[in-house]
Amino acid sequence: MSKTVGLNLILLIILLLTMITNLFGSFSIYLIIILPIVMLIIGLYVLISNIKKHNNFNNKL
Repeated sequence: MSKTVGLNLILLIILLLTMITNLFGSFSIYLIIILPIVMLIIGLYVLISNIKKHNNFNNKL
């Protein structure tokens, strides 16, 4: 399983937890605020790692 697939599965689990807690109330607003921030951080991490991998591949040629 690649890194991005694993990160996407983690985000789906977090999203499901957010939806479930939204039914019950109190913590939902914190998860809804934190979820986009977590998605942004993970997206930037994947983008930076892919750029580094691409640059290393170009240097080997």
